[in-house]
Amino acid sequence: MGSHGPGGRRATGRQSAVLLTLALLLGCDTPVGSEGELNAIEFSGIPFPAVIIGDTLRDSLGVAAPLQATAYDGRGAVIPGADVRFLSPDTGVTIGATGFLTTTRASGVIRVFASLGALQSARRTIVVTPRPDTVSATGTSRLTLDYVLPDGAANLTGDIGVSVRHLPGPTSTPANVTGWPVRWRLVYRGDTLSPSDTTLAVLQSSAGRRGVVDTTSTSGTSIRRLRVFSNRLPVATDSFQVVAEVRRHGRPVAGSPVRFWVRIAPKS
Repeated sequence: MGSHGPGGRRATGRQSAVLLTLALLLGCDTPVGSEGELNAIEFSGIPFPAVIIGDTLRDSLGVAAPLQATAYDGRGAVIPGADVRFLSPDTGVTIGATGFLTTTRASGVIRVFASLGALQSARRTIVVTPRPDTVSATGTSRLTLDYVLPDGAANLTGDIGVSVRHLPGPTSTPANVTGWPVRWRLVYRGDTLSPSDTTLAVLQSSAGRRGVVDTTSTSGTSIRRLRVFSNRLPVATDSFQVVAEVRRHGRPVAGSPVRFWVRIAPKS
């Protein structure tokens, strides 16, 4: 009966000791790391997704604003006053000790990391783009949607788009503004619908993702489509207004807001 011999008893004793140790560890409140000891770093803030060529990164109101990161200890608590540094592997970028970023790049994407001690955050990106001077519709501002009943995926308009451009001068070719925020609104009978309101209609991208905040593509455009839920419409023939807003340093750029009118009616 080898399982009851001296060797078997020693093995059982070791196993019991291991199980006891695990039970004590699982039952205590001791965290994996220590209080105040650096355990993780999070790149928590980019004030704006794009920076204008030759400028300092600014917030939505045009105020120069630093990059931000948060350091955590082993208990998940914030380490106040952590000396986080920011770095970029790209040329034409300067990041000061306090996190303010300036660029002399003429275009492209800036890659940025937050660093503290031996830790480095996940990469974040910032688009370098010309100054946005004007916004306009890329097509007609009046659309018609002939919807079907019962409701289906066909109840979707074509592209509703705007183009954001930089105007370098009267004799120069306008340039596309890339990576600049465009805020969309859906208005029904004079009231702006909440982005979370899916009762009557929603705005979505050309890829089908719902949302009212977008950034311009490399062509300088932002596109939404109107998806109408025909089973819930209060009347057969109606209309919606789609509004696109573009701001620079807190003020509307020329042409903003851009308004579109969509007439809806049952398909004959």
